[in-house]
Amino acid sequence: MAKMFEEAEAEQAVLLLDEADSFLRSRKLAERNYEVSEVNEMLQGMERYAGIFICTTNLFHELDEAALRRFTFKIQFKPLTPAQRERMFVAEALGGDAQALTDEQRRRLRALEQLAPGDFAAVKRQVDVLGEAFEPDEFLSQLEAEHRVKPEVQQQRGIGFVH
Repeated sequence: MAKMFEEAEAEQAVLLLDEADSFLRSRKLAERNYEVSEVNEMLQGMERYAGIFICTTNLFHELDEAALRRFTFKIQFKPLTPAQRERMFVAEALGGDAQALTDEQRRRLRALEQLAPGDFAAVKRQVDVLGEAFEPDEFLSQLEAEHRVKPEVQQQRGIGFVH
């Protein structure tokens, strides 16, 4: 870890650490001594590093409190709004033709409240792997599948009667 900071400093590089929760997990959640040592080493490196240091995580709530104090800015990227979902769908699945967006597609997109740009990217990768373009409704079905596996969606419970 120290070498990472040293090299970035020597190169005057912006240092980006993806999945930072792997290295900055709260010491209160540590199960082994080395986990505490790793966090301590990372905190010391952050303290000394004079450059720009960016971390990303999907587990913000598990980050160490001392690490959070060392970040000047904490930015949360929220799911896309309904209008953003529609614009991305038009751009990615309809070739930019907003007139091709049907009311049914609009309704289905509105239901995908946790959809993020990464979900569109995942579907685009599926298209690349399969080597064939999805029809718009297929693309939307794949977005719905990506949406269903999100923990936030799986934890939601409906209220009312079930037939």
